[in-house]
Amino acid sequence: MSSPTEPLSKLSLGSMPPTTRLQSRRQREAEEESSSDSESSDSGFDIEDSSAITLPSRNKYSLDYLDERTRQNVSRTVAKAIETPSKFILLRCQSRDQQFIFEIAESVEYTIRTGTENTDYDVPNCSCECAERGESPCRHILWLFDQISNQVLVGQRSPLILTQHGYSVELGNPYYKISSFHLDVLADSLRCDAVGQSGDPNPRRVQETREILASLNEVPIDEYRPDLFNNPRKGRRVIKKGDLEQTVFRMLLRNDEFFQYFLSSMRADELVNNRFRSLQHRADSALAGLDQYASDPSQQTITMPKDVEWCSMHLTLITQQIRSTIQNTDYSLEMWELRAAARALVHVLGEITKWNRDIGPGELPKTQRNLYYRLIGDQDRNFVLEVLDTIIPEVLHPWAPELGDIEDKISRHGVPLSYLERLRSLITRIRSSRSAGTSLPTGSKRAVQGQDRGAKRRK
Repeated sequence: MSSPTEPLSKLSLGSMPPTTRLQSRRQREAEEESSSDSESSDSGFDIEDSSAITLPSRNKYSLDYLDERTRQNVSRTVAKAIETPSKFILLRCQSRDQQFIFEIAESVEYTIRTGTENTDYDVPNCSCECAERGESPCRHILWLFDQISNQVLVGQRSPLILTQHGYSVELGNPYYKISSFHLDVLADSLRCDAVGQSGDPNPRRVQETREILASLNEVPIDEYRPDLFNNPRKGRRVIKKGDLEQTVFRMLLRNDEFFQYFLSSMRADELVNNRFRSLQHRADSALAGLDQYASDPSQQTITMPKDVEWCSMHLTLITQQIRSTIQNTDYSLEMWELRAAARALVHVLGEITKWNRDIGPGELPKTQRNLYYRLIGDQDRNFVLEVLDTIIPEVLHPWAPELGDIEDKISRHGVPLSYLERLRSLITRIRSSRSAGTSLPTGSKRAVQGQDRGAKRRK
């Protein structure tokens, strides 16, 4: 039986295009829908062999450190997920009584709790029936902590080590890892609501909704329906008569299942289902948190504030995750993916140049009060530049002017000479590549310098 929302995927969200345009796009749209359908039917779970599994984020987990009973439970859980694949949706999350609580929907909703040693949930616990039968960890715990690991850990080729509780050794204590990351930032990255947030539409959801609809209409993001997005509102009613686009807009903001359905039905491109763009959004969230810390003195006294150290940790992790995605991928990156990576990296670098000012208690050292100084101005950490150096100059050319502006700013702010020279060398190589008239075919493996030549093309 088809999904009740399936007919909407065939509706035009813009004005009716000419017949010739419809005809020219018909074959491409059919291919995209076919690809989306085949991708969405895959559970994402896989058994590599008796000692390893793959979970939906594509992380691999080693079972070598599990006792025999837990290994059998995990293998049985993954086999069941493969046999009867289903979609998981993370509905909401909240922090309460030294616990983090996540609500997941399958055909029914389940609650997963993970807390400190001072609670009854010092190891993850799910409300499904598996724990009562002694079949732990369940597929819900495996799925959730795989999604969390994919956000808070740097990807690697070697398998993560799975614990008997359903999360990786590398994650450490999930509660403390989530606490240092901050639940609201994790919720944004996982596309779910954090309980207790403002009743206004989530800025991340609003932005991604605009990107989805702009992508469908093939319109630049900033030009798409400013009347909807300059002052976004969910509206008291979902249906807006005479305006299908606004109706879909409200549905995407209000309904998590509908939003996830839209995402899963669309092929990845520079705007949608794009890992690098998601990391750029997270960088903006981290910088917004630092801005809130700077403008509200009361934020300086809370536990784990969103201060310079915290923001620096996020931005460093983001650049490491971009590098890992580029270098450790199992397929050759498309040109649009490399452009998205370059856009995110240059965006992060440009934003940091705006933070050459001291914030926070005056008794702290400068590296804990000044984000620019911590990441760039203090010493040459090769921040961002080492990742940009892995992408060939032809891909980076659209950002040569922006990199030139960054060079001017850091020259005025003060920067280690070696870092400045490295940036100037990169800009020179980018400009020289265009002068030489070199070009690169879409999807070429040469687009990433040093990328594994054994990489597979993505299906």
